[in-house]
Amino acid sequence: MPNHNREIILLGLAPNTDKVQGMWSNGYPVHQGETESSINFATLYAHERGIVPDQELLRQEWLNFISTLLTAGFHLHIVPFPEALNRPDSLYHDAVFIRDSGMIFRGIWIKGRFSVKDRIYEGEFHTKLIESKLGKTVVTLPDGAFLEGGDINYLETCAGSYYFGGLSRSNRIGHDFVRKIIRPDHYILLESEGYHLDTVFTPVVNVDNCLTALIVTANMLTDTSMHKLQELDINVIEVSQIDSSGIAGELGDYAVNALIAPGVMVNSSYFQTAGVEEQLQELGIQRFVTPLTSFRYAGGSVHCLTNEIY
Repeated sequence: MPNHNREIILLGLAPNTDKVQGMWSNGYPVHQGETESSINFATLYAHERGIVPDQELLRQEWLNFISTLLTAGFHLHIVPFPEALNRPDSLYHDAVFIRDSGMIFRGIWIKGRFSVKDRIYEGEFHTKLIESKLGKTVVTLPDGAFLEGGDINYLETCAGSYYFGGLSRSNRIGHDFVRKIIRPDHYILLESEGYHLDTVFTPVVNVDNCLTALIVTANMLTDTSMHKLQELDINVIEVSQIDSSGIAGELGDYAVNALIAPGVMVNSSYFQTAGVEEQLQELGIQRFVTPLTSFRYAGGSVHCLTNEIY
C-alpha cells in the first residue's frame, strides 16, 4: 500500500511466575505526568475500586487481539516481555504499552522520555529490545524534552505526511526535536485533558490512503486545538467522552484509541456516539473490534499496545 506500513511491533504478556502472578496482579498503578490533566483516569478508577484483572480473561483478550490484528492484515513482530520488569519490586509500570516509549522511523528509534517517573525503566528496556531485535539506531532527546509515544500520531498519506503531537505528558521541545528528524509536511500540536493524545483523538484514512476524517473527543481538547484541526479542512467527527476515558465516575471504552491503516480501523469497541459508525461505513472503513477490558483499566487499548515500524 502506498506510503503506509502495516508492520507492527508489540510486546508479549508478562509470564506468570512463582513471585508474580501475571499482569497488574497487584492492581493497576496510578500514574500522573507533569500536569494535573495528565493523570490516568482509568487507573485511578480501578485503584479506587480495588480492581485486579482476571488473568485468564486478560490472556484470552490478548490472544484475540493478536488474532484480530492478523485478520486485519498487519504483520506483527512480537517481542518477549522484559524479565527484569516482571519482578515484585518492579511492577509500577505499564510496559506492555510499547507505544509510549518512543517512535520508530526508518533506521532509527527515537527514544522517548517519560514524565511519569515510575515508567522510566520501561523506556530503557524497550530501547534495548528494539535496538537488538530490529537493529535500529537509538536517538535520544535533548535536555528539557519530554516525549511519550501515546502523544504522537504520525501518518504518511496521499497528501503528504501528518504529525499530530499531544501536549499532555509530552512538551513542545520533545515534539520539535522529532519534527527536525522526520520533517512532516503537516505539523500540528494539540492540548487536551487526555493523559495522551491517543486517548482523545484518532485519524481516519481511506482505502486510497487519504486522510478523510479526524475523530476527536472535542470537549477534552482546548478551543485553540480544535481550531487547528478545523483549519485542516478535514471532516472532524466529534465523539462523547464515553468513547474516550469516560465521564462523571463512568469509565469509558477507549474506542478512540485505535490502530489504523488505509481503509482499516482496529479498536476495542464500536463507537457509542450516535452516527459515528455510520460515517465510518460511508467512508468505506473496514472495522475490526477486539474487546480489551483488562487493558482498559490501565487506560490503554489497541493503539497503546502497538507501535508502527515506518
